Amino acid sequence: MNLKKLEVVVGLARYKKVTLVAEHLGLKQPSVTFHMKSLEEELGVPLFEHRAGKVLLTDAGRALLHYATKILALSQEAKRVLGEYRSFERGTLTIGASYVPGAYLLPDIVDRLSHRYPGITVRLKLNPAPTVLAMLAEHSIDVGLISSPAFEDPSLQIIPVCPDDLVLAIPAGHPFSDREAVRPSELAEVPFILHDSHSSTRQMTLEWAERHGVKLRVALEADSLETIKRAVRAGMGVSFLSRMAIAEEAERGQLRHLPIPELASERFVFACCQRDRWLTPPIRTLLEMLGAPGADGAPAGSVR
Repeated sequence: MNLKKLEVVVGLARYKKVTLVAEHLGLKQPSVTFHMKSLEEELGVPLFEHRAGKVLLTDAGRALLHYATKILALSQEAKRVLGEYRSFERGTLTIGASYVPGAYLLPDIVDRLSHRYPGITVRLKLNPAPTVLAMLAEHSIDVGLISSPAFEDPSLQIIPVCPDDLVLAIPAGHPFSDREAVRPSELAEVPFILHDSHSSTRQMTLEWAERHGVKLRVALEADSLETIKRAVRAGMGVSFLSRMAIAEEAERGQLRHLPIPELASERFVFACCQRDRWLTPPIRTLLEMLGAPGADGAPAGSVR
């Protein structure tokens, strides 16, 4: 079973037509058909079925697709890793990050890394934490940086970088402004700005509200951290936000923050990479800059 055959499986799962797969892979249609028949003969099970002018995967084909996707991703990762060893004058380091570490922690570190490896192109992909973890599982990024409560994943090396405390952000002049603390029940009496459904902050917010029996008066839901900060500054409501994310606004007196009353879970920034991922010098340097102990180039081991 070669990689081209696996590419055909992945292509058919996506395009469902031999002609489109052939065009995508730069092959002739008879070559695609040959690979399909060869795979079925090699594995001894039907992998494809023709229905209404489309080629669909059978149950066995979908099982093979699961492994084909992983094998092809690992193959691409191996090429990237070995390419970096050939020359550090060129190469790409792909980092996935949730919004707070991506916007407020990584820029300075990436700048330092770029000076260390001037030929390396850093690609930064900002997504909610669950998406970043999914990208790690697919081997489509080299390192993930997320804000999250402590968690376990046996497939990952998980490195605590720094605390990322959630606070209650309020606008200047808010009735809570002269307070040092508020009670959970008081947050049911003010408009609240909620993060979008894919955000780990939203999950923590809703868990907090359920635990304390608080029904939040949601005035706005937004998927942009900057939008939420601006809405709080404009007096539309209060919100749970990262202390790191509102540090500049707090220093300028545009926002104030209070402790979230009786918040049970702490949140941290974690750097994550596949446990069996070989750590090239640029990745080791990045992890060292983030505070990872003893990255030696071998497959990543747990430091937690």
